[in-house]
Amino acid sequence: MKITFCGAAKTVTGSCHLVEDSGLRILLDCGLFQGGHRREDLNRDPFPFDPKSIDAVLLSHAHLDHTGRLPLLVQRGFSGPIYCTAPTAEIAKLMLADSAHLQMEEASYRARKARRRGETADPPLYDMSDVLRCAELFHSVDGYDRRIQLNEQVSCVFHDAGHILGSAAIELATSNGKLLYSGDLGNRHQPIVRDPSPPPPVDVLLVESTYGDRAHRSMADTLVEFRSSIDEVIPHDGNLLIPSFALERAQEVLYELFILWKTNALPRCRIFLDSPLAISTTHVFGRYPEYYDAEGQRVFSGDPHPFRFAPLRFTQTTDESKEINKASRGNIIIAGSGMCTGGRIIHHLRHNLWHEKSGVLFVGYQASGTLGRRIVDGADQVRIFGEEIKVAARVWTTNGFSSHADQPILLDWIRRADPEHLFLVHGERDTLDAFAARVREQLSLNPQIAEPKQTVEI
Repeated sequence: MKITFCGAAKTVTGSCHLVEDSGLRILLDCGLFQGGHRREDLNRDPFPFDPKSIDAVLLSHAHLDHTGRLPLLVQRGFSGPIYCTAPTAEIAKLMLADSAHLQMEEASYRARKARRRGETADPPLYDMSDVLRCAELFHSVDGYDRRIQLNEQVSCVFHDAGHILGSAAIELATSNGKLLYSGDLGNRHQPIVRDPSPPPPVDVLLVESTYGDRAHRSMADTLVEFRSSIDEVIPHDGNLLIPSFALERAQEVLYELFILWKTNALPRCRIFLDSPLAISTTHVFGRYPEYYDAEGQRVFSGDPHPFRFAPLRFTQTTDESKEINKASRGNIIIAGSGMCTGGRIIHHLRHNLWHEKSGVLFVGYQASGTLGRRIVDGADQVRIFGEEIKVAARVWTTNGFSSHADQPILLDWIRRADPEHLFLVHGERDTLDAFAARVREQLSLNPQIAEPKQTVEI
């Protein structure tokens, strides 16, 4: 068995790992590098393999840092099947179409500026035609824990990773042993989705390490802070901005706001879900209640429910989005992107960040180099659309909403898998070092931190 780490090695984005065994070349994910120009420039580099030689892609979930280079892979010659769960297939197609749209817009903007300088600009990584060709290659697996034969010697099983709707940890069984790829492993006791399934015993384990250096706050403590941010902003005529990933986090936030509203604990306000992608994804969630946990199925069985209740407004168009900042204050505005790297949240930050009565509640991971990370780290001013904006709004971070496992969950999951070979992926460098030390201390294993483009043979 040969493994090449083609992304998410000593970083948290660009997940992509090539496994070669028994005559097959299989990709585990094919994600975008995100978080600043230096990382994003990596997306244009050639793949460290021939895309035409890849037999299949096994997709853990729909986030762009795990799916976002799939159309590029197709553009460069891949034509095999992309296996994933049904919710992942449906949501990934939405995410990739949105990604292509944004890239085409950005490329057009860069081209206009370049022409004025007498220069040329890079084209988009891919366009909608590449996304449509990619969409034809998706093969939905029939739920979790069903074995799929890839050839006579190799099969795979998708186990519930508990990260987002339809997410999976992927087991590869070969004549040379079993490999398990965590994808992004989920937190426990999250709204809507089930907890991660226990892993099977394996020979080789590739495990994500996003929060490998810390324990999350409890969900109870997180909800106290969530409620506090609302109570300290909304009654005082301030807007509360919630930068949110369109997939999972936006739906979880709506779930918790619905519970507050239903129990009369939500101050009078309007709630705007200001993201066309989040709105579309929310509709997909409604089609897969069988993937919810028991509590989620109960809460969503009634009407109203978390995606349809009185204060909630879906703002689909640009004009509707602009009207939010013209309206009376005292609103909750949920908008993408989750790390403030683009999207409608940038406009809302420009209008509200300087306002002392407003607030910004971060409910997701903020990667190094992003605008969100600079705000979380306490910047006095940030640059938005070429303008220096004072950071006067109150800022909260609540990592209990994280859909990633923390250190205790990761350690327990590794212990259950009992691997002979352990590789740490999908983490920042300092986090990986701290997590590796804790694994050695608590589990008596000797993990290897995956290096970019490193190939190992087992």
